[in-house]
Amino acid sequence: MSYFSKRLVIHPEDKNDLAYWTKKWGVNVKQINEAIIETGSINREIVKNTLIKKGQIWTLSFWIHKLFKNPMRL
Repeated sequence: MSYFSKRLVIHPEDKNDLAYWTKKWGVNVKQINEAIIETGSINREIVKNTLIKKGQIWTLSFWIHKLFKNPMRL
């Protein structure tokens, strides 16, 4: 299995791995480390879901919810 194939865990000790996830998710290393500490897991999906819940990763569903919750008034 290649290093760049589907990654299941985040390796916080590997600067290249952290750089990959910070770029992919648009967050910083501190935010990833805090999510790892908060969850006690290095599982990619658990860390990502924690960042989403904290509003640090904005997904398409986040923007749709925000748009319909607070519609712009003309």
